[in-house]
Amino acid sequence: MGRIFKTPSDDAVEETLRSMHIANTVDVAYERGWGWLKAIVFSIITGFTISGIEFYSEWSLWEVTGDWLKEKLRSWSDSIFSWRN
Repeated sequence: MGRIFKTPSDDAVEETLRSMHIANTVDVAYERGWGWLKAIVFSIITGFTISGIEFYSEWSLWEVTGDWLKEKLRSWSDSIFSWRN
């Protein structure tokens, strides 16, 4: 007699559901593992690509980002404190 279903004839249904649950658990673990692996690999590729571009050109992501942030903060502060003019 099954644990989920209370008639002896439903053992096959219970085994089918258990098999589907195990297959789903394995599939979820596979997809999560594959997703993390892709994220790590593409992050490494992106890091090497940006480093190569910065090495062979005069462009720097760090400087561009810093300049953008400085200008954004300046414009925000000007808009906040513009009533003093």
